[in-house]
Amino acid sequence: MSKLFHLSVYLLLLSLVQNLLVYIAFASSSEGHPHVRQEVVFPPRFLPSEDPNIPAGHLKMFGLQRPPSGPVVEYNTVLKPQEFWDKHVSLSKPLVFRQAIADSPARQKWNDQYLKEKYGDLDVLTELKTENRTHGETSRMLLGDFIDVYGKENLYVVTVLPDPMRQDLPLLPCLMCGTFKDFLHELNFWMSSGGTRSVIHFDADHNIHCLVAGRKDFVMIHPDFAPILNLTKPPQFGSGYSSIDPDVVDLNLYPDASKVEWTYSTLGPGDCIFIPSGYIHQVRSYKGNRTISATMLFTVTLDNTFNNSSCENETYEYRPLSDAKVHWTYNKGDKTIDMGYQNVETFRQYFLSSFEKFQTDRLTDRQFSKLIEDIFTLDEEIIDLIQRDTYEIFHTLLDPVGKGFLTPDDIKALSQKTLKEIVRRCEEPHGPVAGAPGDKGAASKLKIQTEAEQDKHIEREKEERDEL
Repeated sequence: MSKLFHLSVYLLLLSLVQNLLVYIAFASSSEGHPHVRQEVVFPPRFLPSEDPNIPAGHLKMFGLQRPPSGPVVEYNTVLKPQEFWDKHVSLSKPLVFRQAIADSPARQKWNDQYLKEKYGDLDVLTELKTENRTHGETSRMLLGDFIDVYGKENLYVVTVLPDPMRQDLPLLPCLMCGTFKDFLHELNFWMSSGGTRSVIHFDADHNIHCLVAGRKDFVMIHPDFAPILNLTKPPQFGSGYSSIDPDVVDLNLYPDASKVEWTYSTLGPGDCIFIPSGYIHQVRSYKGNRTISATMLFTVTLDNTFNNSSCENETYEYRPLSDAKVHWTYNKGDKTIDMGYQNVETFRQYFLSSFEKFQTDRLTDRQFSKLIEDIFTLDEEIIDLIQRDTYEIFHTLLDPVGKGFLTPDDIKALSQKTLKEIVRRCEEPHGPVAGAPGDKGAASKLKIQTEAEQDKHIEREKEERDEL
């Protein structure tokens, strides 16, 4: 009897310790010493409420309102494109590829010293660790400067993966051929000292998120639960997010939150998770847990079909991500870091649909201007800031010969380069452009250096005149 009593006490204490660790990890702020590692139990253990007047998980982190439905489906090998499409992409069903990038140079080399020495002169975008989509702060700085301070400051990198870094990552076999290889939309690079968390949100594109270093936990929620989560209505192109605080879920404000079913996964170094377009999710990392990720955003054809004809002769041998054709990229010296723009082929399709909208076979500059205003709804302040002039865009980029109108064939013949330039001049950039306020990157450094040299030159000339 005594042994059973001691065993029961032990199990009770063990349970209390586990849940205390979960509480500390999720309730604490994102600031802290980078070497103090948080040990976290995930998924958290659900505990029924002991008070009939207080529902389980009230004012606690998201996930403690009900137990998970189970883990995300896992594979130990990367699927080929057709199977990937049939079993997951076409069904909007998440998956995890274990150790999909384990043999990549990034996994083996991307320590701080290597990244700073090889890629430290590249500009990146940074945000605050605790995401806030209503008033977030996005800055621009050199990757090397970020590495110098990221262990002490409340910042993390979320940026377009600079082109030179693509050579260290693999092009996953599931994206090597078929429709996927032509619709690789954007690549992103994430880096932090830990202690980050996203809002509950969904993204416009399909997304494969691969972990190079550290650990990340994912809460995955089917889009059917969007009404309960009070998700914002997304713009024409883009994502949406929930107004529910994932750290402190108020069940008085959102009483149905406990009905939201969820699955989960923990990624370790080398693992990748597929998050379908529109699939709701929330992501966390923990203090002292340096994390680096690369994400691959892609879409499918506009009619949501898959063509695998290019897969007939595919060998699926390892090749770097630098071999892939990507719509939006960033290279050293680019004025903008092209992050968050929509798929250019989707934009072309909206362009073509305007002929039916205006019931015409000839699109004028006035109709083009109305189309842009409908697609890219911006405040007047932002329009002035980016100096958007739709009539000038029409006559310089779309109708340089002066016909006065566009036909559907004109739109179909536009290059992706031209489409991207239209988007850049019509939509607000995700972060500061080179040399603008908020830019602390290469352009800013060069400006400071040039001004310092000019000051020295003026001072030398003054000294020479004084000697005379």
